[in-house]
Amino acid sequence: MIQRLQTVYLAIAAIALTVAFFFPLITFINEGQIWLEVYLKGFQDNSAPKLEISGLTLLPLQIINAIAIILAVSTIFLFKNRKLQMKLARLGIVLTLVLIALIFFYFANMLAKLTSTPPDFNQVGIYLLLIGLVMFVLANRGIMKDEKLVRAADRLR
Repeated sequence: MIQRLQTVYLAIAAIALTVAFFFPLITFINEGQIWLEVYLKGFQDNSAPKLEISGLTLLPLQIINAIAIILAVSTIFLFKNRKLQMKLARLGIVLTLVLIALIFFYFANMLAKLTSTPPDFNQVGIYLLLIGLVMFVLANRGIMKDEKLVRAADRLR
């Protein structure tokens, strides 16, 4: 049934992960001015000496996020195969966790060394990724609840 609550959760996850492309994930602020803003789609460099950062640097993040979006949308339509739906929801959780971990532990440190300024993670993009993660977790819980309900009904027959 496509009108289940986990369908809404998966749709919200897909929307949040898609919208995260257009909001900054990390900013680097020096002397009250934003030097560098990191988006999933690329960089916005406002520093006086322009930093030599390739746009391909963020390609792994873009690929992981795109896979998570496709996974969320495709999982919605697998409502007849709950076991596969659970596996794909778990894979979405793992991918979103990997995406967040890469941003926090790898890309932020790498760019902090280049800019010599501390990263500011208090940005909308990070919160959207966290919303996507929470929605994947809630969808997985809903799918597991449905699976238990079906097993209980099969046991009574």
